[in-house]
Amino acid sequence: MIKTVGRKFRRALHFDFHTSPGIENILENFDAEHFAKQMADSHVEYVNLAARCNMGFSYYNTKVGKKYPGLGNRDVFDEMIKACHKRGIGVTAYINVSLDHDFAADNLGWLKVSRDGRIYADNKKSNFFRMMCYNSPYRAHFLEEIREICQYDIDGIFCDCFQLSECFCPVCMADMAKRGVNVQDNAAVLEYQNKVRIEFANEIYDAAGDKKGKIKFYFNSMSWTLDIQTHAEIECLTSSPSWGFDCFDSLAAYSRTMYEDRVYMSGRFQNSWGDFGGIKTLTSMQNDLYDAMMNSFAISYGDHLHPVDGFENEVASRIKQVMEEKIAYEPYTEDSDNVVEIGVIVRSNDFNRGVPYFTKGAVRMLKELKLTYNIYDENGHFEDDNVKLLILEDMADYGDVFKARLLDFCAKGGRVIFTGNAIELGKELGLLDFIELVGNDPRDNAYYTVDGSNMRWAMYDPSKVIKNQNGTEVARYVSNVLNFTWDGRQSCYYRPQGEATEYSAAVVKDNVACVCFNVFKAYADNFLIEHRDLIKSLIDLLLPSKLVEAPLMPKTATVALTKNAEHTVLHVKATYPEHKMSRGIIEEHVYMKSNPVSVDGEYEVYLLPEMKKTDSRIENGRTLFETGDFLGYRAFLLK
Repeated sequence: MIKTVGRKFRRALHFDFHTSPGIENILENFDAEHFAKQMADSHVEYVNLAARCNMGFSYYNTKVGKKYPGLGNRDVFDEMIKACHKRGIGVTAYINVSLDHDFAADNLGWLKVSRDGRIYADNKKSNFFRMMCYNSPYRAHFLEEIREICQYDIDGIFCDCFQLSECFCPVCMADMAKRGVNVQDNAAVLEYQNKVRIEFANEIYDAAGDKKGKIKFYFNSMSWTLDIQTHAEIECLTSSPSWGFDCFDSLAAYSRTMYEDRVYMSGRFQNSWGDFGGIKTLTSMQNDLYDAMMNSFAISYGDHLHPVDGFENEVASRIKQVMEEKIAYEPYTEDSDNVVEIGVIVRSNDFNRGVPYFTKGAVRMLKELKLTYNIYDENGHFEDDNVKLLILEDMADYGDVFKARLLDFCAKGGRVIFTGNAIELGKELGLLDFIELVGNDPRDNAYYTVDGSNMRWAMYDPSKVIKNQNGTEVARYVSNVLNFTWDGRQSCYYRPQGEATEYSAAVVKDNVACVCFNVFKAYADNFLIEHRDLIKSLIDLLLPSKLVEAPLMPKTATVALTKNAEHTVLHVKATYPEHKMSRGIIEEHVYMKSNPVSVDGEYEVYLLPEMKKTDSRIENGRTLFETGDFLGYRAFLLK
């Protein structure tokens, strides 16, 4: 676990300040003292401020960069640091690594070159229409910028857009030839560029001089396995369909197993970054706060300073309301970790900070089943978290150490579910001796059936063919009638179910189970609730008693258990996004009628933050109580 450097995040803001050329009255109405007072009045403790933006303009007195025209001798960055520090607000310096557009226009030889020889992409409305090459003279220039910025009394550095992408410029081509990289192999080129990126990141860290180890460091877009980073910062704009609500949950469940200090950077934007005239509803911003607390994260909201006026009052007012609500819960939620019973296993990724696609389906499914979980890679300490059940879907090379740990976990009574390609790993380790692995599924779509149902359910993503030997079959494999073919006259697009076969779709024995297809990926793609029911039936067999049980609670509601040194808290959230066209929107909180909840352990229950005692009873070592009717979110102290 990477420890906190400096003060731990609780309430933060991230300000973009990417200013296009031509603002003649730049920051004319901006006063740093008034800005810092707005921060303090909004209960903000930490803020990211632009030292140099992605347009290529600096907002401090630079000797190596380009200061925004019209600022003259004014050092706005220094003004904001001093005003914020006067009020106890920490300041991180923002600088973009891949984008430096004004310098790029004067130094075309510093740009990445695509495989087809271009330095400019077609879409000029995207920020990434040109990108800086890390092997060019830009590298030395950037390090000088870091050294300049570190002369200021900053509390951290946020290096944004540390993108991983190909480059075929003469310098990169020569270096790849020297290192023996096959330039025709896309994966090899990306692996090379990632090594360059990591070398550059370490040089940036060293350029901080005596501030190393004393200030926060974050490289946005880089893998969390890079140990010179001081915290996890998850940027997810819930207004966006591509990195919205489902994105945060899986990234949070993974990064919280590696970092002590972690912050959820949502946004105030109704659209996306640079949306000056749009603000999410207060309800939506509150929902982001609830998600942060339920995942043991601090909260940060992304904003964009107006180039003339600065921090807009309407935005400040909404943030103040959210932060005041957070303060009420902090005595019970600060420095918390999630209490979990299930671990989803992934292969560590040194390229980026993502997780495999199937985890979105797994996390969504586990949330809907009111189960508690973390995501671990092969280095994660699931044993220390008292995880009872592990789920694997990848057939990745986890390494011999992890395989030994997995065998030890099972020998001590741990449960495992292998799905899809991971069945090969289960067979290799001797944990699935109760099935025969016949091979890969020759069908391009297959089905399964379960006892008590005449329906033959679609797998959507078949993977393996397995045959039960001496386990308990939970689902039977059903073939299709036809594979997809095209004979020049007709297309076999419609492929109905065939008959049940001698093969199984899901089998369980003792503390191990398997499902023949990639059920979590299929769920993320299609959300067939019978896939969730299949996994629920296996988990019920393997884990008959759960940490939290709320069988009558709507599937749209979510629960979480968090614990710090003094307090254990059960969180219940009823609010969820309404689907509008391609995105989820939250305009109002959801009202939920009272639901019975059962928690493992014997507690007195108090409604937070009022500390009002709630009626409860103890049965068979479990605490039973009612949530009561509520709007949006409720938290209960288990004392």
